[in-house]
This record gives sequence, structure tokens and C-alpha cells, in this order.
Amino acid sequence: MQVLDSLIEGPLRLRNRREGDELIGMIVRYLATGDEPEPRTDAQEAVITSVMPVLAKSRARIVAGSNGGSKAPSKQASKTASKTGSNGASDAASKAPSEEEEELGRGIRKEEAGEKRARFRAPALEEVAAYASEYCAKQRLDLSGFSAERFIDHYTANGWRVGRTPMKDWKATVRNWCRNDCKPMGGGSYAQYDR
Repeated sequence: MQVLDSLIEGPLRLRNRREGDELIGMIVRYLATGDEPEPRTDAQEAVITSVMPVLAKSRARIVAGSNGGSKAPSKQASKTASKTGSNGASDAASKAPSEEEEELGRGIRKEEAGEKRARFRAPALEEVAAYASEYCAKQRLDLSGFSAERFIDHYTANGWRVGRTPMKDWKATVRNWCRNDCKPMGGGSYAQYDR
């Protein structure tokens, strides 16, 4: 969360240091949680009234950013959400991957009729190891050439990018690594593909 210097300088200029500290606490609490400031004195009320438009806009950006959006939600939507109140259970449920995302296992949904892609979800070490094991078994490849830890470390260090492009499907990348690092079982070779 970023707090503008001007929002802090105003309360610091109050002669009563305690009032200023309380005011800074109200501002930060409002930005972090959305709790409406409750000024105790006339000076605090004057400062809150003058900075409230900036605070409301900053709060809207914070909420939009935590939801993965780049734009602030509409005023009507934010008024409705603040009236009805939100509980932590619905927020946690909305951040969990949907059933379709779990089926795909790659953190994105198929695009259908203008539906936008969900954010990429980096896989856990266990997911990579399990998928590589399953893929190598189906393709009859020796898994000993593949290291899930090395895969995770490599892409974590590169910001989950393939070249300059953000990764879209980690399972496809695991398959490529397996094809490159794992040898066929039973002494076979890829000579037929080396032409």
C-alpha cells in the first residue's frame, strides 16, 4: 500500500501531536481496511473532510489492485459493497481457483464468448513433480533426467516468463522440459526426430 506524502504531512502539521498521530492512524486504517475515519476533534474533522476525496480514490485503487484489476470499481459497485458488507469467507472463495481452473490445472480458463483469462497461478513443487511423473510414464520416458526443483527455481528466478513472454501454461513447459531432459525407457532413442 502506498500512502501519499501529502496525506501524512497534513496531520503532522497539527500542533497537538496526539491528534496528528490519531489522524494518521485513521487514514492508514481507512486505506488498509476501509473503516470510515471517526474524527474526535474539529481539526481532525477539517483535515479528514479535505482529504477524503483523495482517500476514497486511493482506497478504490487498493481494492481494485487486490482483486487483480487495474481500474477502480464503479462508484455504484463500491457503494453497494460497503452497504452490504463483505465477509472474509466470500473473499477467500473468490481467490480460490474455480473447478474449471483446477481441471485445467494451469491457472487459466479457456476463452469463451469474450471471457477474460484469469491470472496465471504458479504451480507448487508437488504439482510439477506429479505432472512430470505422470507425463513421463505415459510417454515412456525416464524421469531421472527431470528435476522439479530445478524447474521451479528456474522459472521463479525468471518471473515465470518464457523468454520475454509471461508463462500461460506451466504444464506445456513441463512437457517440453521432459522431452528435452528425459531419455526414452528401454534403450530407445529420438534418432527418428533428429533428421
